[in-house]
Amino acid sequence: MQKMTLVNVFLWVFIFGLHHAEYVSELKRACIFGNVKCICWHQYPAVHVNCSGRNVKWIPGFNDSVVWLDLSHNKIEQIHPQALPKHLKYFDLSWNNMKNVRKKYFSSVPELNFLDLSYCNIKDVEEGAFGDLDNLQHLNISFNRNLGFASLPNLTFHLSKTRISSLHLNGITCMTGTGTTLRLHHLRNIRGANITELSLDSNRLELFEPGVIGWLPKTLEVFSVASNKLTTGVYLLEFASMTNLRIFNASLQLHPPKYPSSVFDRCQDKVERQIYDGSNDSIREMLGNYYNNDYFLNFNWTIPLPPNLETYDAHSSRLYFHVPDFSVHAPNLRHVYLQNNFIMSWAGYIQMKNCNILTLDLSNNFCSQMSPQSIQDCKHVRYLNISHNDLGRDLEKDTEGKLFKNLGKLEVLDLSFNKISSLPRLLLRNSKRIKYINVSNNRLSDWEVGVSDMFNLALIDLSQNKITTLNENARASIERGFKHSNLSIDLSNNALACSCENHEFLTWMKYYKQHFIDIENYTCFPQNDRFHFNTLETSLILLSKVCKSYFGWYIGTAITLTVFCSVLTGILLVKNKWKIRYIIYKTKQKFKSGNGPNIDGSTNLNYEHDVFLSYSGCTLMFVLNEVIPRLEENRNMKLIIRDRDYLPGFPKTDSIMHSLEESRKTVCIVSKKYLESRWRDYELNMAKVEGIIDRGRLDFVILILLPEVYSNSYPRKIMDLVKKNCYIEYPEESCAYDDFWEKLVDMIES
Repeated sequence: MQKMTLVNVFLWVFIFGLHHAEYVSELKRACIFGNVKCICWHQYPAVHVNCSGRNVKWIPGFNDSVVWLDLSHNKIEQIHPQALPKHLKYFDLSWNNMKNVRKKYFSSVPELNFLDLSYCNIKDVEEGAFGDLDNLQHLNISFNRNLGFASLPNLTFHLSKTRISSLHLNGITCMTGTGTTLRLHHLRNIRGANITELSLDSNRLELFEPGVIGWLPKTLEVFSVASNKLTTGVYLLEFASMTNLRIFNASLQLHPPKYPSSVFDRCQDKVERQIYDGSNDSIREMLGNYYNNDYFLNFNWTIPLPPNLETYDAHSSRLYFHVPDFSVHAPNLRHVYLQNNFIMSWAGYIQMKNCNILTLDLSNNFCSQMSPQSIQDCKHVRYLNISHNDLGRDLEKDTEGKLFKNLGKLEVLDLSFNKISSLPRLLLRNSKRIKYINVSNNRLSDWEVGVSDMFNLALIDLSQNKITTLNENARASIERGFKHSNLSIDLSNNALACSCENHEFLTWMKYYKQHFIDIENYTCFPQNDRFHFNTLETSLILLSKVCKSYFGWYIGTAITLTVFCSVLTGILLVKNKWKIRYIIYKTKQKFKSGNGPNIDGSTNLNYEHDVFLSYSGCTLMFVLNEVIPRLEENRNMKLIIRDRDYLPGFPKTDSIMHSLEESRKTVCIVSKKYLESRWRDYELNMAKVEGIIDRGRLDFVILILLPEVYSNSYPRKIMDLVKKNCYIEYPEESCAYDDFWEKLVDMIES
């Protein structure tokens, strides 16, 4: 029994399917009206007919069941009312060759709701041609270039008596010429109409006559003046009177018409006959007090916008200015589009009390300066696009996260194409709800922005940068995002390093491979034929083997080089320690400041003293009893003797160096105590360096070797001077004293 029930069910489904298929096949079918083959479909009891692009020159006869009719893209020049169905509601007559619109054309279709007469080469409209269409709601008469604003009074005559809600008047002036002005009498007939949408695009519109904006229907919700030539004027202050306006489109201003069609355009603007109409007097009188008061003199840079405005679109309008300090009153504003302009500095303070903006697009504005005050009131912004600017410097310096401090509800941030080299960690510290961050096409070499607390983050676009790796902190922060929000990252077209040094990062990428967008097409820089991201696991195994085979060699070589360099440096330092100390002293002497007294070095070859005497304390009596009498008293030589000639208060090293510099020779009385003394060692070695570097000869130093020194063998410390014969032995016998002193004097004077 159950099987029979299932069979019956399937049978009924099959029969219903066949019936439905037959119905669908007949839903749209070919039909013929007066030898014109069209496409028809029924919505019982009404009939829809599409005769578009049939090359017809007149309206074929239709039965009264037709309520929807498309005759666009034909060659119709006139309308015979008898040919139109009586119950017609939708009528598309665009792209025909009407030239004129008469009042009688639509007298037989009182139920007409939608009428499209765009692109019909219409030059004239008879007064009240649409005034009797009581049910008309949508009228499009756009891109009839020969109409001009001069035809608007006829076109809108008695239009307020209809149910008109949407009026499209785009492109009803010639493409080329000077800017046009929309005047009061052009739209005087729509004051009482319940129009909710008005479009005046592509009309070379430059100015609104004072009062026009205030004269528009209060029911207006959508107002478009895109692709015109609008300049600033007092009419801007009237927009606040449009109390129900929700969408204002002023985009694509000052864009030239299409080339070359505009060059060969034969359109001529209709000359408007100025006829005095007393009805305008009441309008001017009503606006007189408004424009003659001191309102403009007391202007305080507060921009009044329509109170219910939700969308303001001025993209690609060649706006050129630096944002000053001003305030805006627009409590219901939700979407602002100012991209593709020249707003080059956002340094001003924009006050927006009760601001509720959700979308803010400031991309491609050549901006190079941004301050936290410019968007501090935009606390509800969810989508912020500031791409294609030059904000890299300001973003890099924002280490405390002040720029986006108040954007706690931000969800989408686009920073692409901003010449950014780095981004600070706290840049988005308060944007916890963010879902998408785009920093592609910049100069980033690493990613430092903290994202660990962004539990809604779904995508970070880092493509087209200079990233070679991600450091450990960045990986740890991003890894939390992988776990909390299933975060995805795009690292395509970066300079990823596929080397041993980057092995840890590449292994991390393999572990979280599913989170990297299009990872199969990532490339290495420099190019590595052995590493491919489409076979990441295999490539990492090969890389590990290469890195492992050379790892020990790298470590051994590095240690060996380090030890060798250290030993070599130590040897050189020990071997040349006195030369280094001498050079350091000379350098300090050269750059020594002149504060207080100092000891100046010799500046010529006429030395102040003949001999600098270096001796230890145990030979002081020898100096007093023998050296001074023999050399100073008998030979009239000038000696420097530290116990007698050194000035008190000066560092000992400075006194020694000064004595060496100001003496023709240095004589060292070498005893065992002398060789053990640290200061005598300093005097001896600095004297040798002075002789080699400054005098160019080692015989600047003369050693007097006492018997206790040369009795056995010469000490190693003085062997270099002994080999150069820069020494003399003091005799033990008194009979040889005179010969000793004569020889010493000769060595000093040589």
